[in-house]
Amino acid sequence: MYNLNEIRSGLLDQDRGFYVLKGFYSDREADAYREECASFLRTGKIIYQRINTDYMEDYVHPRSHDKELRTQRIYQYLHNHKGDSVAQFLNRAIGLRNQIEEAWLTDLIYRREKETLQSYVIVTHYLQDRGMLQKHRDYSGPAPFPLIQFWVLLSRPEIDYKRGNLVLYSKSDRRYRVEGDLGVKKGDVVIFDKSLLHEVEVTEPSESSTGRWTVLIGARARRDSYWQACYKKLYYGRRFYELRRARKSFSH
Repeated sequence: MYNLNEIRSGLLDQDRGFYVLKGFYSDREADAYREECASFLRTGKIIYQRINTDYMEDYVHPRSHDKELRTQRIYQYLHNHKGDSVAQFLNRAIGLRNQIEEAWLTDLIYRREKETLQSYVIVTHYLQDRGMLQKHRDYSGPAPFPLIQFWVLLSRPEIDYKRGNLVLYSKSDRRYRVEGDLGVKKGDVVIFDKSLLHEVEVTEPSESSTGRWTVLIGARARRDSYWQACYKKLYYGRRFYELRRARKSFSH
């Protein structure tokens, strides 16, 4: 169905490092998944730190690089979704990702990196007038071929939100505004090398109440030990985190 060699060529191209698949998900599929995530955002357990284990439950993470709340994230773990609607949505991307990367598994370093890192999912809701991500890269390890992730737009550019482009920087430092330059729409997928520098512009409001929603399928991170995970759950859980913040504010 998909030309895997063409996708790999785009990922290996020093002037790109990504490949766009139009209409990978239908509007109906994107809406249903986003609505399910929006419901979880209102009711899910809040933890103020990322935790990566093979037994972690899904949770909500209010996330920012500074003191201004900029995004609300949901961390989803594939082991929590077996046969449900979320699994059906995610597994289409994960299955294609694995087919693409299969050609590079003969390289020992690449295979070890892939096996070492846990796959998980980041759903992000960007807050209007302040939602953004600073320029960063998600991976800087020794893998000689791209470790890839699927970025899916769950909202309508210029209708549900304005500006707020995902901006990718190729290895040759070419700049691509995903929505503005590449014409990416709701349900489209950008497959990109997680070692690429990227950022998200400040999201501006529109008349729609939906706002800007995206999902990163196949994000990867090294696993926490059992005790690291337990510590993070307690120390960065909502109760203790907010208590520390209250004490800090009172001391000032």
